[in-house]
Amino acid sequence: MRCIEFILFSVILLGCESKSVWDERFKESMNLSQPTLSVSLADPDVFTFAMVGDLHIGGSDATRFRAILQTAQSEGDSFVVLLGDIADKGEAESFIAAQNALKDFGFENKAIPLLGNHDIFGNGWTEYQKVWGASHYSVDIGNSRFIALDTADGIVGEEQFEWLVNELDRVPMSRTFILSHYMPIVPGQQTYLRLANQLEAERIMNLASKKTVSGFYGGHYHSFCQERIAGVDYVVAGGGGGRRMKPVEDYFFVQVSVSKNGVQYQLKIVE
Repeated sequence: MRCIEFILFSVILLGCESKSVWDERFKESMNLSQPTLSVSLADPDVFTFAMVGDLHIGGSDATRFRAILQTAQSEGDSFVVLLGDIADKGEAESFIAAQNALKDFGFENKAIPLLGNHDIFGNGWTEYQKVWGASHYSVDIGNSRFIALDTADGIVGEEQFEWLVNELDRVPMSRTFILSHYMPIVPGQQTYLRLANQLEAERIMNLASKKTVSGFYGGHYHSFCQERIAGVDYVVAGGGGGRRMKPVEDYFFVQVSVSKNGVQYQLKIVE
């Protein structure tokens, strides 16, 4: 019994420690500049973009990310969404390697990055903010709003939830997308690789549906899963470089096509 009590106490303690670390980072992020974006669209209602999570760049080796960007460039995608775990161990050289790759393929200032759990390993948060800035923010591109959350600790948190509500209540755009490394659900999969708190997950999904969010996109689970739930598209696109998981065990990115008729998704396999 004492062993079980010790385990439960340890879990509670770790949870409190994680929340404390997250609270501190959220407050820091409030005072940081968001990533610089400069995206011009011929038609604000019609465009495509590439999204990919879990690049897990080790050191300065961004070979697979470069292959992804080369394909996205050839497809004419207007910008790139990076769904967290850009770096494998939170190393400065990994973030810089990703930034250099974006520059080399014409995506400088055309990337929406997210903070993932691997990005905060070691001194990762300090190094991440030097390159990318804030860990939560929102940007408007064309007639769409993209809201980037910081879920690198597997939680949303009350302060960030309230911030999200305020962002969703601002002057509405034609479409709104929520971006999060940890997803509230991984469609079709029984896995722990999602937001840690089920009640929090259900709460944010209810909010997304109520506010008519078009898509909720993320990674952490290293595969491709997609399902429309209560009017919201939940898409997991963790194909950037981490170990593979079912049902899609290739490396890939997802091309998102936005038009006046809706939003479509196409899997792009990258060798």
